[in-house]
Amino acid sequence: MKFKHFLVSYQLDGAQWNIEIPATSFEDAKRRLGQLHFGRVEGEVIAKVPGAMGPIAALATRIRNLMRTTS
Repeated sequence: MKFKHFLVSYQLDGAQWNIEIPATSFEDAKRRLGQLHFGRVEGEVIAKVPGAMGPIAALATRIRNLMRTTS
């Protein structure tokens, strides 16, 4: 499935902020935006890994998360 990137803007504390939502269409982006209030903050993004690295990236993430919980 091919995703496009849609820009969403919002106001907070007197400033305008933006986030990017990947979606298949404008309508899909609006639908996804409507679901954000069900989401949760998972953690800080420290790196972006290409999807082609799939299993290697998943393993590296698990090791990193284990190291953070034990320290």
